[in-house]
Amino acid sequence: MSATLKQVPWRPDYVGVALPFEYVMAPIPKNLPAFKDWPVAGEDPALDAAGLQASEDPNAASESQIAEIVPTGARAILGLVEDRGFSPEELCRGLGFTYRDLSMRDVRLSYRQMRQLFMRAERLLGEPALGLALGARQTPISWGVPGLAMLTCETYGDALTYGLTHQQAIGSMLIHTVEEVGREVRMEVRFKRFDIQLESVLVEDAFAGFVAVSRYVIGPSFAPLRVDFSLPKPSDPEVYRRFFQCPVRFDAGVNRLTIDSHWLSARLPGFDRVNSRIVREQLDSLLPTRGGRNEIVESLSSHLRCDIESTTKQSELASLINVSERTLRRRLSRQDSSYREIRDEARYERARDLLLNSELSIAEIADAVGYSDARAFRRAFKRWAGCLPTEFRESR
Repeated sequence: MSATLKQVPWRPDYVGVALPFEYVMAPIPKNLPAFKDWPVAGEDPALDAAGLQASEDPNAASESQIAEIVPTGARAILGLVEDRGFSPEELCRGLGFTYRDLSMRDVRLSYRQMRQLFMRAERLLGEPALGLALGARQTPISWGVPGLAMLTCETYGDALTYGLTHQQAIGSMLIHTVEEVGREVRMEVRFKRFDIQLESVLVEDAFAGFVAVSRYVIGPSFAPLRVDFSLPKPSDPEVYRRFFQCPVRFDAGVNRLTIDSHWLSARLPGFDRVNSRIVREQLDSLLPTRGGRNEIVESLSSHLRCDIESTTKQSELASLINVSERTLRRRLSRQDSSYREIRDEARYERARDLLLNSELSIAEIADAVGYSDARAFRRAFKRWAGCLPTEFRESR
């Protein structure tokens, strides 16, 4: 397997390894606002629009509400918040999702939800190097399926290329490009949208995470040649040098991390050619393929998929995703959608799966998707698919 690194975009936000990093933690500031006083998603124009003013695209605000981001970063933030002794559930209040939701495989968040979570965490923790703290605590598991698959690669270069190829599944708010120049491999980051309030935490997190996960993959001796930040010099730059174990420059005009290309040929410990290939193929089949949807629609769908057999009312579901029933109805209306449509979509998705991949009877499938009456299920399925459940099963 070649160790040559392809020049393709890469998005390794929020990755790292659990290393001692207590010196990043600052004293918790006093007189923090009560959680109940914090604004919620969709009801604070200042927070919702922040970072988007530079764009003249009239669709910028709506695009920021598309739930397409794998919540790797959100999990890292809430893990750090919990470690610091605060309630991650409270930090999510009013954002349209709960801490428990993030354990769901298919959950996605919007840019707006992510940035509000970051802003709240910065406000709550008062960390002078929050991005560094987030990146330093993660492992390849934080990358999800792509991170685990990287461990099956023969060389560090192969693992890096795998990460590049499957960048969308990692969960990113930045765009990373990597290129090989002579004996150096250079990674630079750029932003999908201008957002000066999050610039430092996102860049720090991406670079610290890259180094941390690399140390996990090939050993603690891994260190960049140098790290350049376009960010202004912080009050304690020595913290960065100690973590990266290399020269670190600020006000450099570019966000770039450079490593020696000899690392590309470094063999990963424990590589097994036969078993690694089998495991990687299995992991590849688990890579997410779903596109992004509006954040409120995604939140609603996630809950319904996990509890599809119940008859949860709209008011109860609104409470679960931290919004009022009135707000839920209004925001669904803006998307030309409704609770019933999203519920039926989830039921149809589950019913198709059971019809094709199980031996359950029609009555049992009806019960599994929330219908106590099999006749009502048959009528609903014909409305969705244009044919009866038995006809659908037989035609496949």
